[in-house]
Amino acid sequence: MDKDTVYAVVDIETTGTSVKDGDRIIQIGCVFVQHNQVINHFETDVNPIREIPAAISRLTGITNKRVRHAPLFDDVAGTLYSLLTDTVFVAHNVNFDLPFINSEFARVGYPELNIAAVDTVSLSQILLPTAPSFRLRDLSSYFNIEHDNPHSADSDAGATAELFIFLFRRLRGLPLVTLQQMIDLRPELPLQTAALFDVALRLNTATPRRLPDYLYVKNGLALRQTQPLPTATLAEPSTYPKTKKQKQRLMPDNLEWRPEQAKMMNYIYNNYAHSDLHPVKQMIVEAPTGIGKSLGYLLPMAYLTQGNRPVVISTATTLLQEQLLTQTVPLLNQIVPFTMNAVLVKGGRHYLDLQRFATTLKVSESSKQTQLLKLRLLVWLTMTITGDLDELHLATYRAPYFQEIVHEGAVASDNPFYEDDFVRRRDQRVAQAQIIIVNHAYLSEHASDLGQELSRPYLVIDEAQHLADSTLRQRRTQVKFANIVNELHHIQREISREMGTSLLRLFRGNTAAVRSLNSLLVTSQNLEKTLHQLVNQLFLTFLAGQRGNTQNQVIEQLIPTAKLAAMNQQTQPLLDTIQKDNTTLLIQLGRLRQQFEQHRDRFAPSERYIFEQVDTRVHVIDENVAQLVDIFDQVTQQGPASLFWLTINHVGDRNSLQLASGLLATEGFLRRQIYTHFQPVLLTGATLFSSGRSQYILDQFDLERDETTTHRMRSSFDYSEQAELFVADDGPDLSKVSTRDYIVYLSTAITQLAGAVNKQTLVLFNSLSVIEQVYQQLVKQPEFANREIFAQGISGSRERIAKRFATSHGAILLGAASFWEGIDLPAEQLELLIVTRLPFDSPDRVFVKANYARLEAAGKNPFYNAALPAATLRLRQGVGRLIRTPTDRGAIVILDQRLLERQYGKSILRALPADLSRTDGDITTISQGLVKFFEKKPDNPVTPPEV
Repeated sequence: MDKDTVYAVVDIETTGTSVKDGDRIIQIGCVFVQHNQVINHFETDVNPIREIPAAISRLTGITNKRVRHAPLFDDVAGTLYSLLTDTVFVAHNVNFDLPFINSEFARVGYPELNIAAVDTVSLSQILLPTAPSFRLRDLSSYFNIEHDNPHSADSDAGATAELFIFLFRRLRGLPLVTLQQMIDLRPELPLQTAALFDVALRLNTATPRRLPDYLYVKNGLALRQTQPLPTATLAEPSTYPKTKKQKQRLMPDNLEWRPEQAKMMNYIYNNYAHSDLHPVKQMIVEAPTGIGKSLGYLLPMAYLTQGNRPVVISTATTLLQEQLLTQTVPLLNQIVPFTMNAVLVKGGRHYLDLQRFATTLKVSESSKQTQLLKLRLLVWLTMTITGDLDELHLATYRAPYFQEIVHEGAVASDNPFYEDDFVRRRDQRVAQAQIIIVNHAYLSEHASDLGQELSRPYLVIDEAQHLADSTLRQRRTQVKFANIVNELHHIQREISREMGTSLLRLFRGNTAAVRSLNSLLVTSQNLEKTLHQLVNQLFLTFLAGQRGNTQNQVIEQLIPTAKLAAMNQQTQPLLDTIQKDNTTLLIQLGRLRQQFEQHRDRFAPSERYIFEQVDTRVHVIDENVAQLVDIFDQVTQQGPASLFWLTINHVGDRNSLQLASGLLATEGFLRRQIYTHFQPVLLTGATLFSSGRSQYILDQFDLERDETTTHRMRSSFDYSEQAELFVADDGPDLSKVSTRDYIVYLSTAITQLAGAVNKQTLVLFNSLSVIEQVYQQLVKQPEFANREIFAQGISGSRERIAKRFATSHGAILLGAASFWEGIDLPAEQLELLIVTRLPFDSPDRVFVKANYARLEAAGKNPFYNAALPAATLRLRQGVGRLIRTPTDRGAIVILDQRLLERQYGKSILRALPADLSRTDGDITTISQGLVKFFEKKPDNPVTPPEV
């Protein structure tokens, strides 16, 4: 490959994925690129001389009738072979297209093409590291590439050609130091993809380019210059716009006036302003979807922060943090007559540690996944100013490599990247910002630090319904014994492995170092033995009598504090030995490090890396041992809110044993550990109350009624026109029905309901195992032969399922737990919601069982004080998935007749929108009602822009 290379960008459509199984090409598209210009095209349909499957015709639009008179592959092979010879083959997933074409050539008597080939999927992953998806359709949309007919070979080839040109320019734009590092990694990419890096380096070296002003090179890494936060633009504070006229004067013309949003703004401002004239109260504001909640609290807070007191906004997820920073804050700055600076803050392990990353670049890597990650990170460092790894949109950060490069939260002043460190940059920006956006997990851990550094700032907790659960999760301590043993095994291998480089070989002849290594080896073996003894003690005492379940599901066993304390005579000697061995590991590691530092220059980078790995693993073990000791310390302290439990994969797998402790309730904790560090808290969310004067939410938020002001804003949606509720009255008695019969009922009901109307359908469950069984039944139904069915736990990750569902038509999604909320599917992305069962928590879950026992001990009824309000809130959240904008229309079906037969059903129904019309009946009646509802033509209101 050189500057004059012709690249043949190819896409094919086929009857299937295997030539050996008789699949054939049905369309070929080829676009020729030279000097970053399209110079030629070739496209043709191909008669496969076999039936095109219906699914392929639906996907590609290519029918049997269309290809009946098209040329055979034999007829076009000569032309195609001639065109592709002496080019570089380019495709979006080259490991499919090139082998398939070569197989077709071989079938008709041509030799395989022996040409270089490049993959644009891999190039996109490397050169576009922050792209949320690498599907051709998504990349085309992302970069405004014309792509009118996805899954049509000519359109796909044209789009891939434009993408390739863009990627090659992007590659040429990288600094020389980055290109050289990418080449030095010697990555194993598909076919000759990596050779393109050499081409770019040669071209850039021949015509050198000046390093752009926004980049600089530090210790061999090309990094992005930081951008200072904008400064405030007014010399003195602006007056808050109290009236409708004043607010409208500030609002851009394309924003709709929302009376409930304006009320919310005034409620908040009036509560916190003039605190010298009236007491400020804690505040709860329920702001339904559609009224503009985020701006509803940010605008009054912007005016309040002019008094040099910043505001901390805490929300449930990192995704919601991003939305606030990239969508709501820019909108706010369009409205207010001054500049509001905002910074997004996450825990240290969300950020890249530059020094640790630079160290890994010196180590040769056999894992293709790790090679790809290193390449992506090198390119990303020329783009990011935050170092936040979430910008990479990776499906998982559990890959072992991430443990080697994530930030540990602190940086020493002698670190080569001290001035460039991303966590230091984050902290510097926090000190300059008026809006600090955190998540609940971070708030739970760092409330005291935030309060101290920012002098008791304002605190807004958005998505407040998640605060209690998030706090309880953060306060849990969990020790996986298998993880500690795994680290010990790695240490033992690095010290004395027979094949390859070992630490004993590296330090051969160094008596002091060898002595320390042998001590490390023996101590690690002793520690492993003691850990097994402790595991056996816990297993025999608490789990040996457990019976396995038919699904071999994970078993959680609550441990009474008194019983765990009674084991002290058996466990304490083992804990003492574990702590002693752990201390010995640290001491011997320290002695070994002295020897290592004295002779550092004689070790190659890969040899230093082995030592650093052992160092890291010893400290991971130390952290785990500290957590183990902390759990048993909690046992002796016997705090009333502490909870202890064991988890095991199944009865026969004691090696999977986990010991955990946690806070049982937030009562007292939120006030003492979080709220006290801030001004009186503002809690808000779309769905917070289960009834008019719900004590449940006050308990969840750890608030006193007389110290709290509450407001429930009215919804801006017209449910009488936009939605209808159907409740089935012919379902089985859930307390008596067998699992098999229940699955048959659900499958039949869903088939009849979703089959009656071809609408995007979300079906909500309480159990993944029920989803799996229902899914197996639905995919067999002829009614759904042409409809996609997605199932949580079967069809991929939650994010992947939600994305695919949102871009489908007439699809059915079976979801549990996380699909009850936090998924936004406006307009025709969701029109039918089926709730299979009222969402009561399973009383067998460890936390639920313990919480119910706590309430009973306090003289409270667990059902009315916990189970019912929690289920009511979750149902409200589930129903909230349906109507997201003023023009949405949709129907809700609930297949749980307890809503009609039990007294508490009335309480739940009262919590749903008052103007939501309801029809009760059997499945046939409901199916007919659905048809009528969707046949009814709604008025056509203009959709206003979201505020």
